[in-house]
Amino acid sequence: MDSKKSMPKLLDLLKRAKAVVKDPEAVGLLGLEEKLLQMENKELLPKVKLFDQTLSKQFTALERGLGKIILGAEITSMSEKDMKNTLDLMKESVDQIFKDTIPLVERMTAPGPISEPQVHRSKVDQSGLDQKMSQEWSQLGLADKIYETPAMAKTRRTYEDLESMDLKLCFLSFSIFPDGSVMKKRPLIYWWIGEGFITSTQHKTAEEVGEDIFEKLMRKGLINKTGSKASSCPFVKSCALNPWIRRMLVSLASKARLFHFDSEWRRMPSYDTLTCRRACLVYNNQIRQGDDGPRVDDLLTVFNVNVQYLGLKREWLNKLKKVAVLQLGRWQDSATHHIEVDDEDFVNQEDVGFLKGLGTQNKHLKYLSLRGISRITQLPSSILNLISLEILDLRACHNLETMPSDISALRKLTHLDMSECYLLERMPKGLDKLSSLQVLKGFLLGPSKNSPCKLGDLAKLKNLKRLSIHMGNESEVQKGELNKLKDISSLCRLKISWGLVSSELKDQIANEFSFPPPNLEKLDLQGIPLEHVPRWLNPGQLGNLKKLYIRGGELSSLDHGVTGAVWKVEILRLKYLKKWDKDWQKLKGSFPHLQHWDVEEAHCCEIKKDVR
Repeated sequence: MDSKKSMPKLLDLLKRAKAVVKDPEAVGLLGLEEKLLQMENKELLPKVKLFDQTLSKQFTALERGLGKIILGAEITSMSEKDMKNTLDLMKESVDQIFKDTIPLVERMTAPGPISEPQVHRSKVDQSGLDQKMSQEWSQLGLADKIYETPAMAKTRRTYEDLESMDLKLCFLSFSIFPDGSVMKKRPLIYWWIGEGFITSTQHKTAEEVGEDIFEKLMRKGLINKTGSKASSCPFVKSCALNPWIRRMLVSLASKARLFHFDSEWRRMPSYDTLTCRRACLVYNNQIRQGDDGPRVDDLLTVFNVNVQYLGLKREWLNKLKKVAVLQLGRWQDSATHHIEVDDEDFVNQEDVGFLKGLGTQNKHLKYLSLRGISRITQLPSSILNLISLEILDLRACHNLETMPSDISALRKLTHLDMSECYLLERMPKGLDKLSSLQVLKGFLLGPSKNSPCKLGDLAKLKNLKRLSIHMGNESEVQKGELNKLKDISSLCRLKISWGLVSSELKDQIANEFSFPPPNLEKLDLQGIPLEHVPRWLNPGQLGNLKKLYIRGGELSSLDHGVTGAVWKVEILRLKYLKKWDKDWQKLKGSFPHLQHWDVEEAHCCEIKKDVR
């Protein structure tokens, strides 16, 4: 239905209906005419771009109703009651049209959380509202007018005033994520490091520089925190983007040839290697990987935006001679987002499928993400030939069973994440040879006979800042080995998680654990198997600690019975502790420096926070 033709047709039908009905006002025809004229005067309908999909049903119902009234009146077979019932249905259609159109004009001057006073409107429900509004505005053809509003002009100036090109490039990278997306912070920072948008400085690692960039973009209102506690939470793990800011970014990124955006699928990035060096894998836009496909030897980045079934060929990966970033895994905040390998070799488990296409020829690859990808059971030894690899993200590869036996060849590796790889039974040899390693997550303490790399070996890693360890039911620790953690002098963040552990290991944790590394700032304990607080978990030995998280387990309190002992902790999180002593006032007295605390009791789910 053509919107330009539909209104005159409706008004003509209405005129005919008025002519044949004895009392047009009584049955409501005059009120209906008034609303249709109001709609025509506001000139809304000619602007509807997707008219067939949005208002066609309502106008079809109006035409049929008016036709029914005209026909019924002319042959005197329709009673006044029947006519009124028909008009009531028509009024519902008109009201729906008004609901879909009129409010949008009234909201045009306030396009969402862009100006400074609105920076903190960052919750998921707000981003959902913004997404719905932007879709409606697009349908009405009003999108171009949004950029003329003072709020959008201010946002554009904020972007132009960003102090460095690196900061602008990082911000432009958000353009590829579909409207309504919630992005995990860590994969974005890894991407920026891989591309070279950010680098380390004399006093900060590249990852810390990335954290600063996130903070700057949030302070300026260009990206938003997400989550139910976003407004009060002092740290950021994920973010979202106002849809109208994203449209601005799409335009800027396209002009800069950072990305190519598909003209047939509006604002979605595409796989186009002729106009830019970054290719995006997008659902329903499959890439041609054969000899007849586009050239890929000059690509810098390949980013999986929303493909859930990866059907990549090893021959295609082999051609990526200059690629620095392969983000194939999950970047979404939701852990339920599913990605799996669509590869017959993986199904038969006869070899390692497309990953075998990575090797010596990919000498520029710095960042490889397989995060959250299912059906990867092992990593090929060819991975060891990636001589420039700095970040290997294997988080939540739930089917991963085997790592290469020795990974010491990856000398430039700074980040290795093996957390949530629950089928891994042993750590690879050579971890202690990775002298550049700054982040090691998912280190497994297994049976001694299956562990070529011991916990004590990690003391050789003088640049290690973040470490997460898991102890399960088969974990074995040699006497004195736990004490070697204190020798990792560079360690700032430590996470330890426990499964079911032996009574012998429990005793070691309670009595033989000498703590802490001297510069520890964050300690995260999950499932601690001790009911009474161990002697190493006390403020005297953890004088530099700023963040303390204890989640799950048997611990009942942090009371050592020492009068006057206070913590310097600023952020405290206690969750799912069934045996916890609920004397919150006493607890608060032990933490006089708290800026934020989040206490969630196992039974009553009481949440306490922000005790400033």
